Amino acid sequence: MVENVSKLAEGMDPNVPDDLVELPRWAVWRMESGAKIPYRVGGGRASTTNPAHWGELECARSALASGSFSGLAFAFFKEDGLVGIDLDDSLDPDGLPKAEFRGMLERFGDTYMEVSPSGHGLKMWARGALPANLPKVIVGSGGIEMYNHSRYFAFTGRRFRSAPLQVENHAADILYLYEHLTENRKHTWPLQPLQGGRIPYGKQHSTLVSIAGTLRARRVCEEAIEACLQLINEKQCERPGPPANIRRLVQSTRKWAGGAA
Repeated sequence: MVENVSKLAEGMDPNVPDDLVELPRWAVWRMESGAKIPYRVGGGRASTTNPAHWGELECARSALASGSFSGLAFAFFKEDGLVGIDLDDSLDPDGLPKAEFRGMLERFGDTYMEVSPSGHGLKMWARGALPANLPKVIVGSGGIEMYNHSRYFAFTGRRFRSAPLQVENHAADILYLYEHLTENRKHTWPLQPLQGGRIPYGKQHSTLVSIAGTLRARRVCEEAIEACLQLINEKQCERPGPPANIRRLVQSTRKWAGGAA
């Protein structure tokens, strides 16, 4: 971990997605009495509700290089449209995902995620919104927290399994996950890996919406998005819907791209 922090400070190979580099949401943190305390680059503790306490990544790197801090910090503010998902104790002693988190990691596998400072958990960044911040909810032997304001993540740059250096749109998945966790449902977790490659009936719409949103975020043209979803609908959905419904679904996701066709 010391070597990785050094690289972050020196800017050698920071593994930071451009989406995050461009935002003035950076500071540093230091471990004090067992807690990670965020600090402003110019001195003094940083408030996660005051954007003036956070700044450019290069300034935070310079502060980290002084050797007075433990790592970089990234703060979430609603206006940025980002959600941080903290998967606490989600890795086993070998660094592999625990069973209860594998489906979720598969669903969010196209967005940036990294190993937490402890080495036992994962942190993910995705585009979307939350009805409210969600404190830790116990899941198996770990836990999940979700935030889009008034919190920060200790940033390590330790990409999990060469995760992409992109922050993708998962608006539908984020809301579904939030609802699932807040309602404490007892039935099967819907983000588990697809059995036999088939998308179960009742989960088809949310799955296709998520795929459409991801393709739009990658600037894939609408014709190609529809062709992809039509094929998935025909070949992988347990009960394929009418092609006209898929066309309407693709059109409905235009709002994710600011109305662009």
